[in-house]
Amino acid sequence: MFEIFKEELFEDFIIVEYRHIEIEKPSFALISLPDTGLVSVIGAWHIIKTLQLPEVGGIDSYIHLPPVAVISNKTLRTPIRVFAGNNLFIVYSEFMPSQLGMIKLSKLLANYLERKGIDYIFLATGMPIQNRFEVEKLRTFYLATSQKAFELVKNLDLIPFENGFFAGPYAILLKEFVRAKLNTILLLTESFLEFPDPEASAKNVDIISRIIGKAIDVKELLDEAEAIRIRARDAMKNVVRGLAQMRKDLEYTPPLYT
Repeated sequence: MFEIFKEELFEDFIIVEYRHIEIEKPSFALISLPDTGLVSVIGAWHIIKTLQLPEVGGIDSYIHLPPVAVISNKTLRTPIRVFAGNNLFIVYSEFMPSQLGMIKLSKLLANYLERKGIDYIFLATGMPIQNRFEVEKLRTFYLATSQKAFELVKNLDLIPFENGFFAGPYAILLKEFVRAKLNTILLLTESFLEFPDPEASAKNVDIISRIIGKAIDVKELLDEAEAIRIRARDAMKNVVRGLAQMRKDLEYTPPLYT
């Protein structure tokens, strides 16, 4: 049964909540959309499953999202799903909006997360590298949009993202969150571009776990890496087409001036 506690409209999108949402302080949000190596999607689902976060709401659009309905435990859900528990709020989707839809979704999320009183936002995805097959120890780069966000990562073994291009859905989110003055941490772990990369997901999950102070074991994620790769192959094919439209290939191009 599809029971809605609250519903509101934001331009071309519908936001629904199945229950009253309260997030403990300090509060963290993780935005998970299909991108490089499905790093964000794989990592977010592992967190949701490990912490057993309940599904509390969702986002839909008849214009900017595919005409699909998600069925979970015999219940109709929205294409973009919201999970929350304790101090963590996760926006999860396996579907890529259109580029115009992504722009409008970024504005919606900035507004929604600010109204929910979220203190910090994670954008945790992959950074495609051409020699990924040869790399065993993956590096993670970061960008913090405020001093408060920087304080959370300054003592971690991360590399500042100092120069280069960043393209795709997370680039749109990052620009909008900066405009909205939200404390945002971008995590970019080296990964495949066109193949699912659970190992890169595990690296991001481990970093998020340390920041939010909740133990999230990634052993199962690493042990099932090959099975995850097989399950996610078809989904990755659809994502690659969407990333090509958002000029993800620009990330391989060094900037002329820095």
